[in-house]
Amino acid sequence: MRSWVVMSVLVVGSAVACARGAKEASVQEARPVASAEGAAPARPRRIPPTPMKLDTLRREAVAALMKTLEGRENEPAGTVFKNVKLHKTMPAKEFVTMMDEQFGRGLSVNCTSCHMDNGDYASDARKDKIIALQMVRMQRDIDAKYIAKVKELDDPRPKTTCVMCHRGATHLTTEMDVPTAPVPLRKR
Repeated sequence: MRSWVVMSVLVVGSAVACARGAKEASVQEARPVASAEGAAPARPRRIPPTPMKLDTLRREAVAALMKTLEGRENEPAGTVFKNVKLHKTMPAKEFVTMMDEQFGRGLSVNCTSCHMDNGDYASDARKDKIIALQMVRMQRDIDAKYIAKVKELDDPRPKTTCVMCHRGATHLTTEMDVPTAPVPLRKR
């Protein structure tokens, strides 16, 4: 009798273990909810380029764009490019240089941060382009209403830029690094 009880416990235990194993196997084979039949497998997350690589890519894009301007470098940006809203009278070469230096380097971004990556620079589809336009209006407002009225400044034509606040980052920080060495004095 005792061996019969032990035998039945082993059989039931084996059945439970087999059922549990089958259930675990089915769980392992289950697909995530977001994955549908026939859908492409999830790709690994793209690693962003290093700042040096990003700068190289941006400079290459600017050089390619400058080649398309040959002969039209001094024409107003508003006639050379479509949908220029705020710098229409600036010469085209100066306009592209300003985009590279102020926006590209000042925010550590590439052209496709604001512009479509299909070469459609006129499109306003990207949110960052709309924000950039608003920021340029804010800069002009600060220059006209506040900076121009500070007579004690050393620079006769002070101008705010993206770099003044962004310092090479797309989002502003609310903290400062603690200097590890004495801060050099500004030469006057």
